[in-house]
Amino acid sequence: MTTDTRIPLSRDRVIEAAVGLADEHGPDGISMRKLGAELGVEAMSLYNHVDDKGDLLDGMIDHVFVSIPIPDGELSWQDQTRLIAQGAMDRFSAHPWVASLLMQRGNFGPGALGFMDHVIGILFGAGFSDEDAHHAWQMLASHTMGYAFQSSGSGVQEKDYTSFKDDLPAIAARFPYVARLAPCLIECSWDTEYMFGLEIIINGLESRLD
Repeated sequence: MTTDTRIPLSRDRVIEAAVGLADEHGPDGISMRKLGAELGVEAMSLYNHVDDKGDLLDGMIDHVFVSIPIPDGELSWQDQTRLIAQGAMDRFSAHPWVASLLMQRGNFGPGALGFMDHVIGILFGAGFSDEDAHHAWQMLASHTMGYAFQSSGSGVQEKDYTSFKDDLPAIAARFPYVARLAPCLIECSWDTEYMFGLEIIINGLESRLD
């Protein structure tokens, strides 16, 4: 007698499999048929756990937000903000489709709302007013999502300035300041620029508390 050892289908398992497919093929490469084949079930079985493809995509976004590490609440609000922002960028880099999908969908599930609630709680705990906490959240979210979108390849590709090396003499003759900055442009990365901007935001927020 044989025993069926297959893992029972669940919403979490369906969404995790969809996240894996999106990591490999992008969200446009997901269909209920392909997802069913990945899980070894008929596509119709998936509708017992997700309402439709839109519900599946929203669940995938939420899955990524839930995976963002939450820093120790005993740390300063500055360090908590740094760590949670770095953690968010790490997760968005691991799942490069998230930023563009979130912009398309515009839906916030319980995981995304829980993440948002935690960040706002850090700001309130630091002593920010409602208005300043609102502006701080918008700045942090825009900075993080903007860099995630660009670095994912969905937006502007990371600039390749290496050709400057060959053209520097001609460039310097007409654009001396661009030529002066060329070494920095050649060596820059999204991670470095993201952290530079994050520190400016944190320093600016500190001045609001002062």
